[in-house]
Amino acid sequence: MRSFILSVVLALTVPLWGVEPVAGVKDFEFTADAFQHMDRWYPMAKIAKGAKASALPRGAPIAGVDLDAFNVANDSMGMVVVHRGRIRYERYWQGADETTHFTSWSMAKSVTSTLVGLAYGDGKIAKLEDPITKYVPELASSAYKDVTVEQALQMSSGVKFIEDYSVPQSDVARFANQGVRGGKANEFLTTLTEKAAPPGTKFNYNSAETQVLGWIVKNATVEAPSKLLSERIWQRAGMEDDAEWIVDRPNGMEVTGMGINARLRDYARFGLLMLHDGMHDGARVLPVGWVARATKPSAPSVQIGNLFEGAPLGYQYQWWVRSPTQFEAEGVYGQFVYVDQAHDLVIAKTSVWPQAWVIERHAAFWAVADAIVAALEKEDA
Repeated sequence: MRSFILSVVLALTVPLWGVEPVAGVKDFEFTADAFQHMDRWYPMAKIAKGAKASALPRGAPIAGVDLDAFNVANDSMGMVVVHRGRIRYERYWQGADETTHFTSWSMAKSVTSTLVGLAYGDGKIAKLEDPITKYVPELASSAYKDVTVEQALQMSSGVKFIEDYSVPQSDVARFANQGVRGGKANEFLTTLTEKAAPPGTKFNYNSAETQVLGWIVKNATVEAPSKLLSERIWQRAGMEDDAEWIVDRPNGMEVTGMGINARLRDYARFGLLMLHDGMHDGARVLPVGWVARATKPSAPSVQIGNLFEGAPLGYQYQWWVRSPTQFEAEGVYGQFVYVDQAHDLVIAKTSVWPQAWVIERHAAFWAVADAIVAALEKEDA
């Protein structure tokens, strides 16, 4: 279990050391205020909303589950529970309210994979089994030269990439400093030239891998990921406010493994889109079959129990899989979009945990999700 905890702590974030703050702003701190105002440290690309927000009517409070106590004990900034299309719970803490834009951390990875799904559904990506270099020839001399799009989606490229934040020259530190800070998030990927395993054989959570996917999306669609997200999801799924995506420089490339900043209700709406098989208000937004393909592990390396020693999770296309009907987007410091298809339930939660990953708090989140389901089932009894 210790190796699993360490792997998760090291794997789920891109650190902010070395990132240049805007003039007059002190160094980044991992605080609620910082997580609610990421534009103080990063340039952003706008994700424009549409003309009309989708309705999220209110339902009755959930009886028998003390969600306030759970959230206060777990350093939440906000939590929204949507059951059968109705908000059954919504509360905010630590200076936040329903208009606050919360940073996603690695929940953005699940969004990026959904953009890959759009490009695939449009035929811009012909096959997920295609080599990455078909869409990003710039990687022909890198370790990605014989990796498929699907293997990158599953974090199973075999490319050597070490996410050890205690080592100043680790791969993730170089990505943060040379790539993100240096304004060359995509170009950094060309420096990854070593293999650690044959492609498709081993899961290795790699924050740069999602940057590869973002580059594929940009080249295949000839659109910036933020623009594609705006036009094809944010507007069509009825998000209520503009959002933002961190870029590596002004008017630069989105850092596609992290850094979407949005209202909590809009994260919940993204979960509802996945819950409803890519449909919104009777219209298809995501390709037929994409949600199932993206959330059901299809290779031995990503089956439930095979990711890390002691891990009760599987993985597929940048989504963590708890069961055949439960999956989630995750971000460090306690960010979640949790989807339970069997119970028509979405939970969006944003937090500022004291450490990047606290396995006990993740378990507590699952426990409260299960308690919500039990309370909802009791209502129906």
